[in-house]
Amino acid sequence: MRRINLLPWREERRQKRQRDFVIHLLLAAAVAVAVSFGIHSYMQAQIEHQNQRNAYLEGVIKDLDRKIESINELKKRKAELTARMEVIERLQSSRPTIVHLMENLVTTLPDGIQLSDVSVKNDQSINIQGMADAQARVASYLRRLNDADYIGDANLVGSGILAQSSKDEAGFDAGRYVFSIEAKITPPKEDEADKEN
Repeated sequence: MRRINLLPWREERRQKRQRDFVIHLLLAAAVAVAVSFGIHSYMQAQIEHQNQRNAYLEGVIKDLDRKIESINELKKRKAELTARMEVIERLQSSRPTIVHLMENLVTTLPDGIQLSDVSVKNDQSINIQGMADAQARVASYLRRLNDADYIGDANLVGSGILAQSSKDEAGFDAGRYVFSIEAKITPPKEDEADKEN
C-alpha cells in the first residue's frame, strides 16, 4: 500500500524559497550599495586629488606669470639702457669728428673766401655757404675739401657760383661771388682713427 504525505510540504517549500529569495535579494542590494559607495568614494577621492593638483598647477602658473612679467620688465629696461648706451657711444665717437671737421674747414679755407653759414645735417652732410673774390678760389676750395680727411664728395649746389652786383644783407662789396657747397662728412675708419691716436 502506498503512503500519502498529507502535510502541506509544498506550501513550506514555497515559503522557504520566498525567504531565500528575499535574503538573496537583500544581500545583492547590500553588495550593490557597498560597491556603489566604494566606487563613489574612490571617484570622489580621485576628483579631490585632481583638484589639489590643479590648484597647485594654477599656483605655479601664477608664479611663473609673475616671473615672466618681471623678465619682460627687465628686458624693457635692458633695451632702454642699450639704446642710451648706443646714443652715448655715438656721441662719444662723433665728438672728435666734429673737432676734426672744424679743423678741416679752417685749414682748407683759401685766402679770398669768406664763409657766411656752415650747417651740419644728421651728422652725415655739411652745407657751406660763402663768398669769394674770384671763381678760381671756389674751385680751389672744392678741391681742398675733397682732399680733406673728414670731408668728401664736395659739390656746388644750385646754379653754381653766382656773381653779386651790389651789397648784400651782410654788407659785402659788389663784385663778389656767392657759392653754396654741399659735402659729406667722412670720418676715417676705426683702425685709421686708432693710428691717429
